[in-house]
Amino acid sequence: MNLPDCVRTYLDQQQLPYRLIPRPAGETLIQAAERLDISLHEIARVVLLQDAAGLVMAILPGNHILDFSMLYQALKRDLEPLYGDETAYFFQQHGCVAGSHPPLPEAFGILALVDDSLVENSDREIYFDGGSGDSLIGMRNADFRRLLTRSRWVRIAIAVDQLDFLMSRQALTPKNLTNLTNRYAPVHLRQGIEAIADLPAMPVIAQRILAMSRADPPVGVADIIPLLEQEPNLAAHVVYWARSPLHGYHDPVDSLETAIGQVLGIEHTLSLLLGSSMGQAFRIPVDGPIGLHEFWRHSVYCASLVSELAKEMAKPTTVKPELAYLCGLLHDFGFLVLGHVFPARFFLLNRFLAANHNLSFSTVERYILGVEHWHIGAWLMRTWGLPEELISALRWHHSEDCTQPHAEYSNLVLIANRLLGSIGMGEERNNYLPALALFSLGISREQALGTLARVRASMAALDILADALRLPAATVETSPPEPQASPTTPQGSR
Repeated sequence: MNLPDCVRTYLDQQQLPYRLIPRPAGETLIQAAERLDISLHEIARVVLLQDAAGLVMAILPGNHILDFSMLYQALKRDLEPLYGDETAYFFQQHGCVAGSHPPLPEAFGILALVDDSLVENSDREIYFDGGSGDSLIGMRNADFRRLLTRSRWVRIAIAVDQLDFLMSRQALTPKNLTNLTNRYAPVHLRQGIEAIADLPAMPVIAQRILAMSRADPPVGVADIIPLLEQEPNLAAHVVYWARSPLHGYHDPVDSLETAIGQVLGIEHTLSLLLGSSMGQAFRIPVDGPIGLHEFWRHSVYCASLVSELAKEMAKPTTVKPELAYLCGLLHDFGFLVLGHVFPARFFLLNRFLAANHNLSFSTVERYILGVEHWHIGAWLMRTWGLPEELISALRWHHSEDCTQPHAEYSNLVLIANRLLGSIGMGEERNNYLPALALFSLGISREQALGTLARVRASMAALDILADALRLPAATVETSPPEPQASPTTPQGSR
């Protein structure tokens, strides 16, 4: 347990007693608190922020959510959180291991704000990251306060268990959404909530694709290709997806006829086209935990996993593979709606998520918006007349005990999200595979993990498809290059 030089030197200079607590490599602060039976309120965590004037360190209890309106009131500065790579780089420059963030601003030469609730209980110790990745530092409450005497102590965070959530069963009406959002959103962001009543219309191209998927008699390859010749970006998406190793097609995919007729099939092609064309109706920021880049990356991986999981289901089954794929691709569609209709509020939501990554997405969504993305997504799908299976998947994909009609689709998405969460992708913080959902689908844990292994082996191809889906139509090539064979390591979460 060798502390970084800057941390040890600073602690020694302060001449305050502390103790080192062994910590397994890779263990998070939340996991350490659980193992040691420590309240998260006694864990000091760090958020780095910046503006044109420089860096600021925010220090708060592990069970609190950083409030940017409080931050602004305290400093009169519009601070932005640093994202994961930037934060890691800052601490690594000072000798700390990746992912280890000691709350010692003076050791790093930056200003700090400390939430004053951190030392409310003077009888308890405060625990924080030592910077070496293999230890926690324990210190008496009063000594921790002395350690940060030059920092500004002010209320900048709110305890998660104090948040008053009223969203559970209320009807989806603009009035209810307005009332709930106004409880939490800063005043300057409340204007325009009524615009939720004016949901975007389904794109014309998506309407044509939806009509094709419902045609009787069914359409053929010859019916789809003329449509794709008018939409080169959608044609590129089809070829990208057909080239994925998941399909087991080893010959070159050099034409739409091959991609549709020999690899994907009509129904699967239409599902992909429907999902990608619907996404073109929305414009949201590219960066951030729920920006366009992470949205499509997570969606493509989830759709691929759902498709693979559906193959493992006990037979006979009523699940339609192509519809299951569409459910995985669009299950988080509510994020696109929120970002498109409420750009300022969506920007704030991204800021909170970046700064409070240890909290669940639903917690932050309710605090900032008063509504969760699955409510909005399901509402839009129903407004657009999409299949009930898709609406069910959007509405219930976070529920472990869903007994609603078409629950098999939401269960498939739930399992896929948990699997992706285990490798650091997506908004799912709970990585435990839901036993009831697995049992109801006739899928074993080993089978589920096997699907994850297959999808991870196709990461290069899936990343190419995700990049294509998020790009404007004019920037997507009609003849995409073959993806690289070697998989890449997944980047962190949306």
